[in-house]
Amino acid sequence: TTAWLAATDPLGVEGFLVPADLDGQRKNSRIRLAAAIDPDDVAQRFAHEISEKVSLTWSGDRLVERHERRLGGVSLDANDRRPQPGPPVTAALLKRIGSNELRDLPWTKAASTFRARVEFLHARLGEPWPDWSTKRLVATAEEWLGPYLATATGLDDVARLDLLQLLRNHLGYPAATEVEGLVPTHVEIPSGRRVAVDYSGDVPTIAAKVQEFYGATRGPVIAGEPVQLMLLSPADRPIQITSDLGGFWAGSWAEVRKDMAGRYPKHEWPDDPGAASPVRK
Repeated sequence: TTAWLAATDPLGVEGFLVPADLDGQRKNSRIRLAAAIDPDDVAQRFAHEISEKVSLTWSGDRLVERHERRLGGVSLDANDRRPQPGPPVTAALLKRIGSNELRDLPWTKAASTFRARVEFLHARLGEPWPDWSTKRLVATAEEWLGPYLATATGLDDVARLDLLQLLRNHLGYPAATEVEGLVPTHVEIPSGRRVAVDYSGDVPTIAAKVQEFYGATRGPVIAGEPVQLMLLSPADRPIQITSDLGGFWAGSWAEVRKDMAGRYPKHEWPDDPGAASPVRK
C-alpha cells in the first residue's frame, strides 16, 4: 500500500508515521490523520530485525563508505565516512577511472607527451612498443595503475600521482631510456634553436618562423620519418605545413614570398631560401 501526505502537511518531515485515517485508493491513499513515531522507539522495538549495510558509493567526485541501518526495505539512517584503503577501494577507483576514460588521472604536459611518444613508436614500429591507446590502458589499468592505488582512498590521492614516473616505470627503465633517443622531446632546427616536438597528431610536428629554416632543404627526421614543419610568419601565423622543405622552396615559396614581403617588408624574403642564412628568432 502506498500513501502520501499533502506537500504542506507538517508531518512530512517525520521519519515514521502511523496512519489513522486514509482517503483514496488502496494503493494510492492520502493520509488525512497520522501520528509521528520517534525513530529511536522504532529502532528499539525492532532491534533484532535491523541490519547494517556497508557499501562504497560515489557522492559526486567523492568516494564514500556508506553505513546504513535498514529495517526490511526501509532505511532508518545512513552516514558517509572516508573509506579505508584496501582492495575494494582500489577496485572502485579503477572502475571510476576506466569509466571516465582516464580523465581522472593527472595528465601533466610531460606525462601526455611521453604517452604520445610511445604511441607513435607503437604505430610506426609495433612490438615491443606497447599499445597505449585509451582503450588498451583502461583494459590493463589493474596491472599498471592498480599497485599505485593501494593506499589511495579517493580521487584527491589519484590527483597526487606522478603519472609520468608511473608510465616510465610501466614501460621499464631500458625502454624508457630508449624513448629519449628515438623520439626526442625537442629537435634542433637550422637556426640553431631547439624546438619542442608535438606528438599529439598523426605525425610529429614542430612549429617555428620560416626564416629559421633558411639554408636547409630538409627538416629533422624522427624514427626515420620526416618531421612535419609548421612554418610561421613573423606574426606566428602558419603560412605553410609541409614535410618536404625542399619541395616547398622550389614550389609555392615564390607566391608565399611575394605575399609575405608585402606584409612584412622589414624581414628577409630571399629568392632562394635554401641557399640563404637562417635567421634566429
